[in-house]
Amino acid sequence: MPLRYRQYEDVLPQPPPSVPSCHTAPPLNSNPLADPTDVSTGTRISLRAPPFRTARNVFGLVRQFFSSTPPTHDPEEVATLQDISSVPAAAPAEPDPPCAPHDLAFHPYPNRSSFELGHWYWNGSAQKSHQGFKELINIVSDSSFDPDDVRSTPWDKINSTLGASIDDEEHEWEDEDAGWRKTQVTIEVPFSRTTAQPGSRPYEAADLYHRPLISVIREKLSNAQDDELFHYEPYELRWSAPHLPHEVNIHGELYTSPAFMDAHRELQESPGEPGCDLPRVVVALMFWSDATHLTTFGNARLWPVYMYFGNESKYRRCKPSYHLGNHLPDSFKDFASTYTSGKGASRECVTHCHRELFQAQWNLLLDDEFLEAYEHGIVILCCDGVKRRFYPRIFTYSADYPEKVLVATIRQLGGCPCPRCLIPTAQLHNVGMSCDRRGRSTLARSDTSRSELVAAARGLIYDKNYSVDSAGVETLLKPDSWVPTSNVFSSALAAFGFNLFAILVVDLLHEFELGVWRMLLIHLLRILFALDKDLVNELDKRYRQVPPFGPATIRRFTSNTSELSNMAARNFEDLLQCSIPVFEGLLPDDHNKIVVDLLFIMAHWHGLAKLRMHSDLTLEIFDRQTTKLGEQLRQFKANVCTVYSTQELNREVDARSRRQVKEAAKRAEKGKEKASPEQDAPLPRQPRKKKSFNLQTYKVHALGDYVACIRRFGTTDSYSTEPGELEHRTSKGRYRRTDRRDFIRQLTQIERRQARLRRIKQRQHKLVPRTKVDETASDPRLHHHIGQSEKVHDEFGHYLRNHARDPAMKNFLPRLKDHVLDRLGPGASGTSLEKSTHLDEERNSILFKRNRIYHHNLARFNYTTYDVRRAQDVINPKTPHCNIMLLRRDGDGGTDDNYCYAKVLGIHHVNAVLVGSIYESHRVEFLFVRWYESVQNHSWDAHTLGRVKFLPLESQNAFGFVDPGVVLRACHIIPAFSRGQRNPNDGISPLAGDKNDWHEYYINSFADRDSLMRFHYGLGVGHAYSHRPGILESLDSVPHLAAQTDGEFMGTEQSLTETTHWQHPADEEDEEDDEHVGVEESFPFEQRRNGSTETLIEALEEMYTTDHALDYEN
Repeated sequence: MPLRYRQYEDVLPQPPPSVPSCHTAPPLNSNPLADPTDVSTGTRISLRAPPFRTARNVFGLVRQFFSSTPPTHDPEEVATLQDISSVPAAAPAEPDPPCAPHDLAFHPYPNRSSFELGHWYWNGSAQKSHQGFKELINIVSDSSFDPDDVRSTPWDKINSTLGASIDDEEHEWEDEDAGWRKTQVTIEVPFSRTTAQPGSRPYEAADLYHRPLISVIREKLSNAQDDELFHYEPYELRWSAPHLPHEVNIHGELYTSPAFMDAHRELQESPGEPGCDLPRVVVALMFWSDATHLTTFGNARLWPVYMYFGNESKYRRCKPSYHLGNHLPDSFKDFASTYTSGKGASRECVTHCHRELFQAQWNLLLDDEFLEAYEHGIVILCCDGVKRRFYPRIFTYSADYPEKVLVATIRQLGGCPCPRCLIPTAQLHNVGMSCDRRGRSTLARSDTSRSELVAAARGLIYDKNYSVDSAGVETLLKPDSWVPTSNVFSSALAAFGFNLFAILVVDLLHEFELGVWRMLLIHLLRILFALDKDLVNELDKRYRQVPPFGPATIRRFTSNTSELSNMAARNFEDLLQCSIPVFEGLLPDDHNKIVVDLLFIMAHWHGLAKLRMHSDLTLEIFDRQTTKLGEQLRQFKANVCTVYSTQELNREVDARSRRQVKEAAKRAEKGKEKASPEQDAPLPRQPRKKKSFNLQTYKVHALGDYVACIRRFGTTDSYSTEPGELEHRTSKGRYRRTDRRDFIRQLTQIERRQARLRRIKQRQHKLVPRTKVDETASDPRLHHHIGQSEKVHDEFGHYLRNHARDPAMKNFLPRLKDHVLDRLGPGASGTSLEKSTHLDEERNSILFKRNRIYHHNLARFNYTTYDVRRAQDVINPKTPHCNIMLLRRDGDGGTDDNYCYAKVLGIHHVNAVLVGSIYESHRVEFLFVRWYESVQNHSWDAHTLGRVKFLPLESQNAFGFVDPGVVLRACHIIPAFSRGQRNPNDGISPLAGDKNDWHEYYINSFADRDSLMRFHYGLGVGHAYSHRPGILESLDSVPHLAAQTDGEFMGTEQSLTETTHWQHPADEEDEEDDEHVGVEESFPFEQRRNGSTETLIEALEEMYTTDHALDYEN
């Protein structure tokens, strides 16, 4: 047999290298002969100790801190393999806490039984599921549950106590948290001199329910569970691997970002508080806000603000604090009519009041207590017994474009629509060009110029009674798209050097997935419709035939994808990731090449944009892709769009018709038109309007800010609007528990009940150690898991007779014995590689116990991802989840083709016995596979996906056996639809399923983040098998660093601490490096190869019935 694949070492992920428990810092001047005085000038030189650095871990990761001593609190010390694993884990069996049945630990509940019921009700889903029902059964069937304890429980009183806030008389939680406050928000409404009563009038706009920010910070730091994983000190994460000519920076978490390092350095180098020598810590605040509808039908709305802490890992950052606000109420119309002789306020005045209300609410949140802490800090006794002084700092504000406009106080879609720079609308399409890059820097928005212009404009409006849209105001503000609203962030924090516009980070979900990509997809559908309506049907058919991948990575597409109905961002993401095979061949050849290249570059750009771990190398690739994407978009518009006369799609015509009906109804309601019976009748279909492809939009322009944003704040998943959108589900779930009247106050009470119940629950679990569960199917240390069950089996003779006519079974038994001999026979090296065919004599030395072959339905493969975490793929030969990838043998196929692929036809094991040791059997697990052969290699430069095809059934090498231990992971393979099917509904091998074969297939390298980095060979930090010396020099798509100096390699970002030179790993580990202080890192996790125990029904339920509402892991 050919030697197709090679063994690789499955290296378990590790947390970043930890800090030693005891460490002595070197003296500042370790050389006694060194003179700290400059002889030429006579001045004393300020010597600074080198920054503390940890040793490299197995992946080459190094942590470098700002100070020369290690931190006193290191969250990485307590990180376990389970913490960095997304492998589905079995819930541990937790023993009962050693509390008395009537213990004050459950206060305000009188006993444990009532507490468990209350916790189940409030912290479970509002719509109870089957899982919730099972949890209830577990509570009431527990031996410690006493029905008598529940009968007399005063539930209403307890719920009132749990939901109490500062303004309530029964509030008793001062020591724990401050609860919610209700504050009246008042704004000044300007009426121009053309109205009946000119001048400004105060208006009580809304009641703001909010929690003091300092209260939220205190609550967070008093929680022992959160405090344990709270990073008090930032650090730089460096990558020093054998194949890299230099040490490179790793970008990921906010607490490893230059923004955090700058804030930390500025704080440590600033004068401290008089008489205070406490450690000073930056508290990184990250805000999300977005208005949302609470119901599918109706007008109930909520405008929440979510706050996260950047000191926590983005992988576990899931406990936001809520600040609920209101939208401008309808009563404002009656208020405005009083001063305008019944005419009401103008549209511009109402918009201005919306902006004023938004800023007024933030003015209440940025209160005096917060500003005092911002300048002088707050002293908190931490859970480790150390007092520290904490300084809150605002790092990011995540929102969609309409919300960004409110925060930045600029006009929406004005002449300069970007909230970060002043590039005009006419130049927004230049993304990626050198002039565009310069403009983002030279034309960056400045708060200094804004404040002067806004002050002058507000003087005209509020002192001289000019209208908001008067010529005088427009002359001042319109050139730079400012609005006459004072910005609270700038007014409160500008004195501390706060840059408002820098915190408005990019938004991949709205700007790209629901923005640029959606816009391009719609226009491609218009082109297909203009060319031939049947092409749209062909596109729908192809998307229906795309196989799913993973539990929720690539989902089944709807029957009519082109309708784009009821699609969320995740659906558009799936459409992009599978778009190349679908669109290929639908357009004429010259246009097909441009479109396919555009889709490839766009999918590549999107994959890089959503990576959870970047290095300087991948950011350089990302920067080049941004340039290519801009060029390709402009080429598409110039060479393809101009050829076709595109019009609105049916869905666009219907949407426009519905808008017209609504507008007509509003005009009739206002009395401008009399309602007529004809208005109730449906409007006839409107004529189609011509539509063009528009690149002069803010969302296209925003693509140029992603690289800089990642360099500054870490990867986009840390501040994406995705978590904020997910938190809307929490608010909507709580809304279902209210009476729909005074629902905002009730929402605040429900939030407090849930938080306080969680806190009580955590106290109980602190009293008992976590019980370890030995569940091998969920053990991330295993490389793979195939069930131990031997219930499903066949006798070899019977199995071979049943499939005697199937080409896949040709020489099945001799080939199987060859495979077993390669792994167990005399002279076997322990590796699982395919070798030459064995002689009959050797084959006869292998016997199978009871002459049986055992069958399994599922195989689980655990693998280390590019971002050094553990993930799992499930292979099921009876479903589309049946394709695997393996490492290709060295020298076979060249460096551009590092993998080989196979379709799994069966998962089996045999109990093999070697002649001469008949009393000892060996369980041999194997996969029966059908091999793909390469047709076209994957190439980033040529914009081509890897293409494969099945070997002919009669080929001797079409089928084979694979040791599960050499499987890298599952892969997503899509038919090359344009090349047609091979045997439509006419196959000869039921085992191979050849009746559904296509001539060729594409390897989807864009299926998920880890798949993308597998094809950036050598750049995945967690892909240790690719860290071979010299690998980067052989790859065209990787930036060459050998010719760069250290200064050039660091890029435009200046190193925040002293730069240390990279030391080759071949150097002696025990030799102390003069450039840093470090310690050796031990390998903390024991690794296992495979395990057992299988429950098929549970496994299938886990794989196909789990609710994966959001594909956050992929």
